[in-house]
Amino acid sequence: MPMRDAARAACLFRAFLRSWRCHPNLTFNEDALGLNDNACETDFTSKVDHILKNHSGIGVKRFKLSIHCKLDNCDYVDSWLQFAITPGIEEITVMLSGNKPQFNFPCSLFSDKIAYSIRCLELGNCAFHPTIELGPLRNLKRLHLSCVRISGDELACLLSNSFVLEQLELKYCKKIVSLKMPCVLQRLNCLNVLECKRVQVIESKAPNLSSFSFSGNKVKLSLVESSQVKNLYMCSSNIICYARSDLPSIVPNVETLAVASHCEV
Repeated sequence: MPMRDAARAACLFRAFLRSWRCHPNLTFNEDALGLNDNACETDFTSKVDHILKNHSGIGVKRFKLSIHCKLDNCDYVDSWLQFAITPGIEEITVMLSGNKPQFNFPCSLFSDKIAYSIRCLELGNCAFHPTIELGPLRNLKRLHLSCVRISGDELACLLSNSFVLEQLELKYCKKIVSLKMPCVLQRLNCLNVLECKRVQVIESKAPNLSSFSFSGNKVKLSLVESSQVKNLYMCSSNIICYARSDLPSIVPNVETLAVASHCEV
């Protein structure tokens, strides 16, 4: 290669490295890392460690981690989160496999500055125990929890300080028994509660809720103060009769209704 071309290539390479060191979007999954379905824990963790060692840790806006292989040591995840969750981060996604012991998401990382910037939080297959000390997530718009160990009281604590939340999705969250949407959720428009088997009560006082989806065991449903619900989907056993007799008064303004029953004809 001629000297001039070599010098130009070297300059471009250095520029690429500088840009990568401050890249705002970090996505780690098997596809992004070039791993196949048979990749083991060591393959995954070594690649992530190598990438993060070459990143400055400055300016991360989105951190997305999705691991299909089981981790024997969740300390890796802790260290990656400590590196990536810094002031200014907007989206955090941590989707793990069914690890034992289960990973405990470190709420302590949410300082006031970090809590202020978060707009989207998606967690899967972990424990999440927010407390009053967490402080308000003032800009959180989307919260998705799948197979997450969180109690109804812990979730209520989080929701009471999430004033601009627009979407809430709960899937297979088996510790929640009572789910209540407080009136401070003025912007909540979409609520999905799917296969949370222990839920017995769902109550919403969110005034602008427009879409509600539910699947699971039959629950006591109160949407009196969420009368703007336009789209409703419900899947449960023996739900057809309930839909005929009770839903008209619960969701008087519904426009689209889809009902599926496991046991009725």
